[in-house]
Amino acid sequence: MYFTRRNNNRYLISNFRINILQWVIFLLVMSIIGRLFYLQILQHDKYTQIAARQHQAIENILPERGEIFALTNNKQDSGYYPLAINQITYEVYANPTEIIRPQNITDILVEVLELDSVFDSEVAQTRGELILDKLKKGNDKYEGIKKNVTESQVKNLEEKLAVLIDDININKLEKDKVYTAGIHWNKEILRYYPDKEIGAHILGFLGYDQDGVNRVGKYGVEGFWQEELAGTGSQMIADRAGGGRLLPFSSLQAYAKDGADLVLTIDRTVQYQACKSLEKAVALYDAEGGSVLIMETDTGAIRAMCTFPSFDPNQYNQVETVDVYNNQAVYHAYEPGSVMKAVAMAIAIDTGKVTADTIYEDKGEIKFAGGFTVRNSDRKAHGMVDMTEVLAASLNTGVIFATQDIKNKIYENYMEKFGFGQITGLSISQESKGDIFSLSKRGDTYKATASYGQGITATPLQMLNSFNALANRGNLVQPYLVEQVKFSNGKIDGVEPKIIRKVVSESTAATLAAMLVQVVDSGHAGKAAVPGYYVAGKTGTAQVADPETKGYSIDKTIHNFIGFAPVENPKFTMITKLDFPTAARFSADTAAPLFGEIAKFLLEYYQIPPNR
Repeated sequence: MYFTRRNNNRYLISNFRINILQWVIFLLVMSIIGRLFYLQILQHDKYTQIAARQHQAIENILPERGEIFALTNNKQDSGYYPLAINQITYEVYANPTEIIRPQNITDILVEVLELDSVFDSEVAQTRGELILDKLKKGNDKYEGIKKNVTESQVKNLEEKLAVLIDDININKLEKDKVYTAGIHWNKEILRYYPDKEIGAHILGFLGYDQDGVNRVGKYGVEGFWQEELAGTGSQMIADRAGGGRLLPFSSLQAYAKDGADLVLTIDRTVQYQACKSLEKAVALYDAEGGSVLIMETDTGAIRAMCTFPSFDPNQYNQVETVDVYNNQAVYHAYEPGSVMKAVAMAIAIDTGKVTADTIYEDKGEIKFAGGFTVRNSDRKAHGMVDMTEVLAASLNTGVIFATQDIKNKIYENYMEKFGFGQITGLSISQESKGDIFSLSKRGDTYKATASYGQGITATPLQMLNSFNALANRGNLVQPYLVEQVKFSNGKIDGVEPKIIRKVVSESTAATLAAMLVQVVDSGHAGKAAVPGYYVAGKTGTAQVADPETKGYSIDKTIHNFIGFAPVENPKFTMITKLDFPTAARFSADTAAPLFGEIAKFLLEYYQIPPNR
């Protein structure tokens, strides 16, 4: 019995071992199958590329980024001024594994790249000796030689290396010939902005994408027009022989296409003058910042767009805060204050509720249900006044009187027709649409406060465009910033001026223009006047909402002025805006004189003769 159990155990142990062996073999086979599936299926593209790199040399062909230009003297036939251009340089490097005649190549590099006068003081070597040491590193595939090499130097280098290669191959059989000297170069396209801080918010800058690898346009037209400016890249493929040497036949896998050039509507002379005047005004009135926008009245072409403080797009990363990148002229939606009274009065006149001569008794305040009271900014009652005086004296109660019988929905529709609560569609990044949502609420107070520019927000560009409709016979035009897009294939897309819609009648617009002349001639806006010309405009000293108190700040205001000239046939419409000035209390003493200074320059620049 004992002997039998022993044999049975041995038999059982043998079956156990066989089962284990089978499982081991099974798992081994499955792991091999899994590995093959991973390599041949999941990683197919990766290893195909590795194999291709062993038999091919692939070089990325970078397209040249389109450049950006401004007009000079407001005329295309006077030439263009470069605002953003490309500076092309090269980085020259060596692949020591490909070097055959290191001394000859060193001599060429020293001569062409002008390296012989540079020394390494630590080891008392000339630059040429250092380069020779680099070229002799036979196990290294990359050694940097020099950056910022010019295109002419690269062409000279290419010619001399070609002569050297021919000399090397004189007595070689075809199979032994070499097709590279082991010296290569990468094209580097740098973006350069000649005017630096002036117009930086229009342009934006060329930065890096989220991965920090590719250069892409950021902000301004660089960001908005990224696809057109960037163009399309390609690859150059050269086959390798068995020994790894390059064969002379190469082909393009795809066609590279350079980016399109942009010609802006910006007049460089006007831009420069406006930006310098704004910078001076910000310092003079102790403001935190400001904006100036100038539009050609008939067409909607933007001739100048300035925001201060600015930045240098050549050194865009040297700023204290990224907030400085924001183009306040299109990005900052603010409560505009009394400049909105001109728009409100236009609505009241166009709906037939008042005329310029309508008289009412100003008691200095108006009470609404619920205890809400609106007072004039000067806290005075002005007695019997007409609608022209309402604008000239900037009476809150007067503009509320003018609009009180307009139904809320009709008033809201007019505001939308003027372009509020929606973007203008200017071809630049960051444009905000503002907020007129309060007008959709029930109650007279929302329309009342909106009539003098509180409780709603708008951007400087929206305010400018609304006034431009008053200057342009009641027509709201499409603002535009890009005049031409010039593609690398020769195609040119031009932009034609466009009227979006009729906002108010021509007679209403003419009436408002005449009333706004009185605001400048005899009202608060006297410092916006230009001797010899009829100038129309309106001041606005806007309160600033305080998110902490849910009310308005007691020490911060935004000063703005909007106007156009000459009134009988306006050439330009302009807004000047100063953020939180402390040297003067009202915009009549800050934004208005800034407008007057620039307007005087523009009337002289456009050679418009005086008419009064």
